[in-house]
Amino acid sequence: MEQKTRIKGNVHYVGVNDRAKHRFEAMWPLPNGVSYNSYLIDDEMVTLVDTVDICYFEVYLRKIKKIIGDRPINYLIINHMEPDHSGSIRLIKQHYPNIIIVGNKQTFGMVEGFYGVTGEQYLVKDGDFLAVGRHKLRFFMTPMVHWPETMMTFDETDGLLFSGDGFGCFGTLDGGFMDSRMNVDKYWNEMVRYYSNIVGKYGGPVQKALQKLGGLSISAICSTHGPVWTENISRVMGFMIA
Repeated sequence: MEQKTRIKGNVHYVGVNDRAKHRFEAMWPLPNGVSYNSYLIDDEMVTLVDTVDICYFEVYLRKIKKIIGDRPINYLIINHMEPDHSGSIRLIKQHYPNIIIVGNKQTFGMVEGFYGVTGEQYLVKDGDFLAVGRHKLRFFMTPMVHWPETMMTFDETDGLLFSGDGFGCFGTLDGGFMDSRMNVDKYWNEMVRYYSNIVGKYGGPVQKALQKLGGLSISAICSTHGPVWTENISRVMGFMIA
């Protein structure tokens, strides 16, 4: 199982596919479905990056437990609070009551307001770091890409960018989750459609986010929708360049 989910080192993909939803946000058609991506860093401090739509929680939890067994999750990083990514927070908290939620000052009010979840929190600001063992995570505030609380998390150890909805695209992940292991031709039009409808209208904030990421050595883009990009990083980032 670990080989099938491994992105790099001890970082794993634990996302799910939604083939039932016909329209994204009840507006945009989904002829090819959509994925909700979440990531697990199996380090000294087990760290989860974003969650998935609550409808798929049981599948999601099984994927997590196949990797870490009965070990606790220490941190949950919330890059984006839209319900398709935050919807499982309350259930994760029930299964892992000592989990520490990591977010920015905009995040925590939403967590309590949406889900009634309180407890220990770890507040991060632009440029802050969090060491979870071998992995050192750096946080970039990217407000309005495409919600006010959005941020991105960069794993400085392995060069992985957990980008939230940034660099996302429509379409389920069939036969794999990394671009190096699948035919990605069908995703390019879906990326154009996703960007133009979801993120592109926030052009100014998008360009500010790209400036922050400019100096990073990125080995993989791990978005909350679509493939994990390792071989097409320049092309993917090009969709967001003005």
